[in-house]
Amino acid sequence: MTKRDFFRIIIRSFALYLLLLILFNQLPTSISYIGIDFSLIGILYISVGFIILILLFFALMRKSDAIIDILKIDRGFDDDHIDLGNLSQKQILDFALILIGGFLFLDHLPEFFSFCYLGFKKLVSGNNLNPAEGYHLDQESDYFRWVFSGINILLGYLIITNYTKLSKFLLKNK
Repeated sequence: MTKRDFFRIIIRSFALYLLLLILFNQLPTSISYIGIDFSLIGILYISVGFIILILLFFALMRKSDAIIDILKIDRGFDDDHIDLGNLSQKQILDFALILIGGFLFLDHLPEFFSFCYLGFKKLVSGNNLNPAEGYHLDQESDYFRWVFSGINILLGYLIITNYTKLSKFLLKNK
């Protein structure tokens, strides 16, 4: 495998991770924001943000060679080839899926446990939450974020446990 191929795989794996963040983090947050404050400026702000993120995703997927040329990340190595042993495309994709699933799982685990703690405390506490804690669990958007952090944890777990099936599916639809 050449170093250019290696960096192409890294950039495209990051693009897939970005797509998952857009779908399962940015989208739910934006929907909850629109539910709280429905205004033209808010919708315009969210739309521009989505357009930028989607353009970034397509740029990373389609123009990875141009990004490598601009950043010059394939230069400065002694050899043109990176010896990763006899790793196939499937093995590299497996590794990338494990990383993406791990990032999804680990990124949202603290937020989910924090919401679980606050929800349990709100349920059990006689005098409800103090003002500092109530700020994080008094709005419907907080419950929305709680649910979607749980969904992200579940999605990360499913990606990690089913990475072989996913990689076969992705390579088949190449």
